[in-house]
This record gives sequence, C-alpha cells and structure tokens, in this order.
Amino acid sequence: MQRPARDGTLLRKRSYFYWKYFIMSIPEQIPSLSRTSITFNFFELKFGPYKNAELQTTKDILIAVATYLNQQQQEGKGFLTDRHEKRDGSSARPLFVTQIARNPAERRIKVSMALLRKGKIPKIKPADSFALIPLETGKGEIAEETHFYIDYSSPTTVMCIEYNHDGPRMSDIEYYFRIVANDKLKLARSTNIDTFMDMSVDKALKEFRNVLNMQIKINPPKLSKLDSVLHGQYFSGVSNLKQYVDPSFVKLELLFESSDRKYGSKEVNKKGNGMFKSLLEAFKASPANMDVFDNFVVRYETENGADDVFNLLKGKKEIVKEIEPAKLSSNRAVYELISDDFDKFMETFK
Repeated sequence: MQRPARDGTLLRKRSYFYWKYFIMSIPEQIPSLSRTSITFNFFELKFGPYKNAELQTTKDILIAVATYLNQQQQEGKGFLTDRHEKRDGSSARPLFVTQIARNPAERRIKVSMALLRKGKIPKIKPADSFALIPLETGKGEIAEETHFYIDYSSPTTVMCIEYNHDGPRMSDIEYYFRIVANDKLKLARSTNIDTFMDMSVDKALKEFRNVLNMQIKINPPKLSKLDSVLHGQYFSGVSNLKQYVDPSFVKLELLFESSDRKYGSKEVNKKGNGMFKSLLEAFKASPANMDVFDNFVVRYETENGADDVFNLLKGKKEIVKEIEPAKLSSNRAVYELISDDFDKFMETFK
C-alpha cells in the first residue's frame, strides 16, 4: 500500500487513512503566511448640493462632512447607521467611521470605516495546532475595517479605497457619506461615486456588436441592491431560488453560440445584446449595481468582427501591493503603502 507523503499531503485514495495520518503528524509550529496582497481601486466622489445650501461644491461639502465626523471622534462619540435598516429580509449592515483625519497641506482625508459583523461568529486557529477555538465576544462585537483616502486637490475629487471583501465596500461608503451630508448636515441632496475603469464601460457599449456568452456569479441576498427594473426583468428567478433552496451563490452561464459555428452577420443576438447593454448602462449610472456581482464576464464580437472580453471585476482601475500582514496595523501604515501610487494617479488630473 502506498504510504502518504511525510509532509502530511492529503491524497484522494484511502482518504480516511490519510486523514488520520495527517492529524497525527501536526508539526510543533505551523509557520504563518509571510506575505499578503492588498488591492486598491479608484473612484470619483460627487455631491449634489441643495439649491439654496450654503456650500455648493463637492470639495466644500466633503470638508464639512469630514469636520463633522472628526468632531464626533474628538468628543468620544460616533455616528453608526445600518444600511439595511429599511430592507425586509436583509441582514443588518451597521457602518461607522473609526478614524478620520484631514491634512490641509496635502489636501487629503484619511478614513477608516468599520462594518459590524453579524451572523455566524468566526473561530481562531492556534499557531501550533489545527484545533479551532471560539472567538471571545463578551467584550464587544466583531468588526471588519476598510481604509480609504480622498484627494480634493483637483477639480475631480478622487477616492482610493482598499478592497476588503468582508468589510465596507464602495457602495457602503457612498451610502454613509450620503446620510451624513443629507440627513445630518442638510447640505447635499445626492451623493454619487463613479468607478475609474481600465476597461471602460463606454468602450464596451460603443464597440460591442454581438454577445457570445456570459458568466455571472451572484450572492442572492445582494440582488436587493440591483436596479429594480433589471432585477425583475433578468434575475427574479435567482430570487425565487433563494426563497426555496437558499444557495450561498448562483452561477449562470449563458451561451449564445454553438460549438461548431458562431452567429453569422445576419444572426444578431438581440435579446442577449439587450441584457448586456442594460447592465452596462446600469453600471455606468450607479456603481452600486456593480457590487451585486461576484463575477461578471462577457465575451462579445466587435463591429470589426474581433472577439473581446468585458470583465467587470478585473476592469476596475486597481493597484495591487504585497506586504507582510503584521505591518498593516494602522490607517497610516496602509496609506504609506499606497501614497506614491496615489500621487502618480492624481497627476493625470493636473
């Protein structure tokens, strides 16, 4: 009988025997991962002021929002709001700013925002074993933190946001700023965040002629964030699946070509094209619609007959940095990691 590898590698054959061997072969110390990657995306922030409000520019309203939140922080207070408070059947999504500081010389604002984690409580793995230990929550609630930075040195107000899958997302930040600027300060009737893309939505809208296939992955509870018309037209069936079988994710693969031939010049896929166009326009109108999808890849034919691919997640303007996790202990440490790249990005607006 073939014996398992000495490093405890699990093999498919005789899995029960190998699993026992693996447990008995725990090393005295399990080395921790020494490096991790952080992705930063870039967005434009815009406030729509009330007609008769004292402040009329995005820059002035932003400074007022930052001043209000900083004052709350200095007084030992905070502003917490639940983004899903008015949504029936949605889990709570409580958000609050943990740190905010404005640097007038740099004309930048450094922010940390937290999302209180609801639902199943995670566990801790000790460094020297594979046993899991319950996380002690008697002293408070578990929170996920996202760091982001705002540059208001040019007419375009730019946000550089750390991507944290479990923490506040871009749409959460937009919601939080909107509530402060509107409900608390009565300065802005709207708040919008537009995504800077390496692959432009406008480019795809302009050049695509025929959709060939789509690959979509959705977490069904997120569908409540999608434009209601698109939800009803294309994704009501996914919502029904959630109600009856409650999947964690749903993957859709839509094929508009056969294995032996593509659509000819006269065989334009009007319905598939209509769906793709509607979704692209929704992404352009409100970046919050992008947050619904965990994957969205479309292969299409251009007017010139060439094949091209639109990948929503990889299409965003992003910078990826490698660092040791232990060095990411503060907002300042994360800022120092990205500041030079942020400077270079802002040069395009000067």
